[in-house]
Amino acid sequence: MIKIGLTGSIGSGKTTVLNLLKDYGFLILNLDSEAKKLLKKNTIEYKKIVAFFGKNILNKDGEINKKILAEAIFSDPSKKKALENIIYPTLRTNINSILEGSKKPLAIIEGAVIIESGYYLKLDKTVLVVCDLSRRIKRSYKKFSFDDFRRRDKNQLNQAEKIKKSDFIINNNYGLKFLIPQIQLLMNFLKNIYSA
Repeated sequence: MIKIGLTGSIGSGKTTVLNLLKDYGFLILNLDSEAKKLLKKNTIEYKKIVAFFGKNILNKDGEINKKILAEAIFSDPSKKKALENIIYPTLRTNINSILEGSKKPLAIIEGAVIIESGYYLKLDKTVLVVCDLSRRIKRSYKKFSFDDFRRRDKNQLNQAEKIKKSDFIINNNYGLKFLIPQIQLLMNFLKNIYSA
């Protein structure tokens, strides 16, 4: 199976690109969605997270409050590292199981920190979605406050560094009309490399 990583800075439009790639019939995996499953109540990871961060990160129903957890990890790099050490080993095992169990010839694996975590080194190619900072802020305002955006963005590699480590760049500055031809170019790029 050919494994393609899809990444980009916060607000770059990775999910939009992922949705366009769904039409090609590939195996599609979203690392954030898979990681969220590990935060569910009573999983081994849930218990470890609560033991490390304390019960103040829980909602009234006992579920982890993702907003409180995000505030904790994005304000303290050591806490972010601790969370990654709890989540990443199981996440990688689960992803590998899904990949091994699939009969599809190609998988698109989308995640915000594929490059930062070093996971891109285990993939065949990395596709990066880029976008200007002002547009990324504008696209993120419904989900995050500006301070929250800034904290999250600071915890990721800057776009220039990500470009150096990527095999294919998709520019998402100009909307859907300009995205579709780039998706077609990506398909040609992949066909030329993996013609079999």
